[in-house]
Amino acid sequence: MIVPLEIGHEGDENRQVTTVVLYEPGVLRDYSEALVLVSTPIRNQFELLSILHETRTSAAIIVPPDTSIDRSITSLQQLDGVPILRRSRWTGWTELFRAMIRLVDAGRIEAPAPRVDTLQELARWISTSSSTAVTIEDRQSRVLAYAVESGEVDSIRNQTILRGAVPEWRVEHLMATGFLPAVWRSDDVVVREAGDGEPARMVIALRSQDEVLGTIWSTLDMDTDRSSLRRLLLETKQTATAMLLREILHAQYELRLRESALAAALTTGLGEEIAAAPLGLRPTDRHSVVALGEDTELSRKIMFHMQAFRDGVRSASIGSALFTVVPLDETEQDAEDVASMLSERLSRVVGVGSYVIAVGAATAALSELPASATEARQIREASALRPTSDLEPPRPVMLTASSVSDELALIRAAEQLAPLASELTSPLQVLRDHDAEHGTQFIATVSASLLHPGNLAEASRTLGIHANSMRYRLQRINALASLDLQSATARLRAALALLVWHESLGARLPPNTSDSHKLGRRS
Repeated sequence: MIVPLEIGHEGDENRQVTTVVLYEPGVLRDYSEALVLVSTPIRNQFELLSILHETRTSAAIIVPPDTSIDRSITSLQQLDGVPILRRSRWTGWTELFRAMIRLVDAGRIEAPAPRVDTLQELARWISTSSSTAVTIEDRQSRVLAYAVESGEVDSIRNQTILRGAVPEWRVEHLMATGFLPAVWRSDDVVVREAGDGEPARMVIALRSQDEVLGTIWSTLDMDTDRSSLRRLLLETKQTATAMLLREILHAQYELRLRESALAAALTTGLGEEIAAAPLGLRPTDRHSVVALGEDTELSRKIMFHMQAFRDGVRSASIGSALFTVVPLDETEQDAEDVASMLSERLSRVVGVGSYVIAVGAATAALSELPASATEARQIREASALRPTSDLEPPRPVMLTASSVSDELALIRAAEQLAPLASELTSPLQVLRDHDAEHGTQFIATVSASLLHPGNLAEASRTLGIHANSMRYRLQRINALASLDLQSATARLRAALALLVWHESLGARLPPNTSDSHKLGRRS
């Protein structure tokens, strides 16, 4: 979220931060022990020096991402030793302010175990101190850390540890009985006595302000000193909250950073500023980029399944589209092998009907990822030019370049013709404007005529009108847009115009166009 500005400074490295405030230009105030967020643009070094003078009593300041320091103008002595941090480009001011407030709030207590730096170490410390089994869970009842002092583990805890989460039936039972909501509402330790074959538990909620982040669960037996365990959990509550909060924020930021870096790599390639490691990809592996279409709940569901059965699958959103990068194993050589693997695996677990998944070419190096991503996108767009009946089996539909070779060639041609879009589509634009103003269906008529060249009866049947009405529409189209669809040259121009129009401008055919033939409609 924040990075140090590239400059050294002399000063106290252990400054205490007790509050987070927004900088107000020209307002004199005491910034002692404050982390100051400077959201106003800093256009030059003199404005920076002025801000530093006003905030010289602060613990540190955070400046906008594009702020820099000119060493030839600004001396280190002029900075008064105030640490200067720079906001990351991937984090907004509101998100940063909220995160800093929560961290300061969670860190206002001295840790009882100063050498404990992780949740796993904290769980082990609690377990050792109390001779109990301990799990630390997030709000979704997923296990973040656990420790067992003795060798005996009850069946429910064993299931929880092995699954990495509390069994769903168990969570439902705790919710139905009201126990889990009671824990979340309480600031104190809550005890669940043994019963129905279940051992006793002592649990405490971890909360940042009014938000529940997770819980600490500890077992109880006949030898447990309940008073000591309760006191221990209360003493470690704030420490655990701070650690959990930092872990959540760090995980969220790392995920966002990775997805942003991967999106950049798929779009522009690996530049000097993008290393392979932040992408979560191994440079020695071969990869194939898979296009899942619009970033929706369904496409995310497919992505999660892909990540479950193939280690190393990474995802990124580019615009409104979702892509995944799939590492190939030693038995897979090309996109067809990847498509076959995905078809076999996803058909078992995903009931998505004839959902189209496009697999780009396999890459020999990470530098080839943009080409694979472009091909995957084009394949998915090319699928829209095929009749729906061709896309039914299998489920879901896996497509590669060889699956839609003719349609893919047209999509690529349309992209090359994009600079001529305005000239090519000018007759269609006249018709589209007329349709919008008068409620006519001239664009649909052009499409039907192209889908059934020379067959007036079939074209009129597609639109649900009489052949004489079709003839009248063609005459009106010629009169309005000088587009004579009886001419082979005019039909070719109209076909290219529709293709370029729908590819470049994102236009859509009217809903009454035949569903069996979606010329130019994106999936």
